Formats: sequence, structure tokens, C-alpha cells
Amino acid sequence: MESNSRPFRYSFVTSVLPIRVEDRVRGELGAEVADHGPLHVVTATAHAVRGYAAGVDLVASLSAAGVDVERTQPDLVNRRLIAERAGCTRQAVALWVNGQRHQDDPFPSPFNLTLGQLWLWGEVQSWLLRRGIELDDIAAIPTMRDHMRVDSHIAHNRLEYRDAAARARTL
Repeated sequence: MESNSRPFRYSFVTSVLPIRVEDRVRGELGAEVADHGPLHVVTATAHAVRGYAAGVDLVASLSAAGVDVERTQPDLVNRRLIAERAGCTRQAVALWVNGQRHQDDPFPSPFNLTLGQLWLWGEVQSWLLRRGIELDDIAAIPTMRDHMRVDSHIAHNRLEYRDAAARARTL
């Protein structure tokens, strides 16, 4: 591991996993496996200098463990989740969002306005750290550019990764 590498956490939408594959990715990769309605999501961490490299490494590792990765799943947060993760009140988040505090370093723009505002956690996390707000979670969150590049990589190498996942599921 390079000295300037850091942990990056990615979530991936996957096909339904057989129990033995779930057990393998939990045990070998320390991944979390969850179902969110119709979405099956695997979350794992890899060390790298850049977020894109960590994402590509994780896709390869998951495929080798028998996971058919479909795409990344960005970590989107609303005001309530920001308050929980930052250990503050929703009122403090509202002041940040509305520009009533820290005008010298504006709060990130929302990623999505559907059903209220949503932010990419990685952008919020960076902003909070610049403000000196301590967070329990030390894993770096990929940028939207990282997500787009990893999704493009998955699309361009889909057959290779599907073949690797299928071979691993037969072991």
C-alpha cells in the first residue's frame, strides 16, 4: 500500500447474491451486503491514492469473489442524515445550507432537488472537515466524477467482469 493512499468507500448495485457469495465478500473483503427494496447493494472499502483507482480495484475484487456489479451507488444525504453524521442539529445544517453561517466557504450545492434537497456525502464530508468538524467515519467518499468514471469502466468491461463473477460462483 502506498504511503499516501487512503481508504475510499464505494457502494455498488449488484445482482442478487447467493448466500455463499455474500459470506465470501463479507469475510474476504469486509464488505457490507444489504437489500434496499429492489436494489441489492454491496459496500466495501479499498485503499488507493485516488478514488477512481479504489473503485476499479473494488470492482475487480468483487467480480473475482462472484459478484456481478451493475453500477456504483452514490451516497446521497438529506439534512437529517447530515445532522446525524456531523453530530449536530438539523437547525445548524439549515443555517449552513441557507448561507447564514460560513459565508466564506459556501455549503455544497445540492446534487438533486427531487423530494427535497439531497447532497453527495463526499462533498459535504469535505466541507465539514474544512470547517474543523470531526467525523467518526474516516473513509474518503468518492466524488461524482469518480462515480462516473468507475461506472464507465464497468460498462466498458462488463463482459469480462460478468465472466469472472460467473467463474467465481462455480468455485
